[in-house]
Amino acid sequence: MKSKIPSEEVAVKMNEWYKLIRAFEADKAEALKREIQFELEDMEENQDLLLYFSLMEFRHRIMLDKLKPMKDGDCQPPFSEMLTEIEMNQQKLTGLLEYYFYYFRGMYEFKQKNFISAISHYKRAEEKLEYVEDDIEKAEFLYKISEVYYHIKQTFFSMNYAGQALDIYKKYELYGMRRVQCKFIIAGNLMDAQQHKKALEYLECALEHAERLDDQYMIAAAYYNIGHCMYSLGDFCKAAEDFERAAAGFEAHSFRQVIQAVFSLTHIYFKTEKYSEAAASCARGMRSAAEWEDEIYLTKFRLIKELYQGEGGQDSLKEYFDILESKELLADTEELLQDAAHFFHQRENYKAASYFFSRLVGVQKRLQMNNYA
Repeated sequence: MKSKIPSEEVAVKMNEWYKLIRAFEADKAEALKREIQFELEDMEENQDLLLYFSLMEFRHRIMLDKLKPMKDGDCQPPFSEMLTEIEMNQQKLTGLLEYYFYYFRGMYEFKQKNFISAISHYKRAEEKLEYVEDDIEKAEFLYKISEVYYHIKQTFFSMNYAGQALDIYKKYELYGMRRVQCKFIIAGNLMDAQQHKKALEYLECALEHAERLDDQYMIAAAYYNIGHCMYSLGDFCKAAEDFERAAAGFEAHSFRQVIQAVFSLTHIYFKTEKYSEAAASCARGMRSAAEWEDEIYLTKFRLIKELYQGEGGQDSLKEYFDILESKELLADTEELLQDAAHFFHQRENYKAASYFFSRLVGVQKRLQMNNYA
């Protein structure tokens, strides 16, 4: 009779698998996953390890989807099916496994742009952080939660978590990319706090670091963030140059973030009344958003196109703002409501301007409430 594989041996391989997932080593992670799946068939019974495998498989799927987004129903199992299977066993999860469940579910909700739900799951994971012994795993969690707080403008929470993560990453030379990303988050929060020159220092440092790493994604991301900083400083010409460099870098390597860069570029062209460039950029961005099936950015492109090139009707704009607010994209909504209010005020359509100013105040109150939540 063939002897069973000790579960401890498989557990070691699963830990290595998770390290590959965190490092986005997709090919190596896929190969090790197949090896583990084969060994599970001959492994001695261990229900906790099987649950661990289900959680890691879900995390593996998130990694693959970030690298190359797929539709549910493609060659990979749908997220919905994977979540259902894991949640059926949720009551069996304790300690570290429970931490992974809430942490990975938070990552999934963040990916879906369900930011409030993501925070809820991350906070549950944080309650289990005592079970995490690995420094880098703690830093990864701290970085992830700082990221979602940044997206809903909870500035002080985001800065605090990003700073904690950066302090850990500084101890480990191999985590240069994460140090760059932490600096992006800190700089973004500084911009929200109107400390643009200090933010620019962080971003220029991050760009230099990204260039030393020769990481094309990080270089493009650095230019994108510098573009936003220059925009906030009122240097629209320099901002447009940075956004174009970012878009070109993302596009050349088929990164989804090209949509964001092109949107920011389009926005600047519209605000500076370069309508020919804006129309071409908008069409470029909408093509990319459609290719990536990004309904949020399609909505944002439609909104600014309707605002600056449409017939000036409020109904379509209200519909687009409703969509953004329903997704809790309050920071994006705030900026675009400011544009709409000023646009109609400049054209002496005071009724429309009053509506959008009033709606803007409501969104700003919600953002302030978030900061004290």
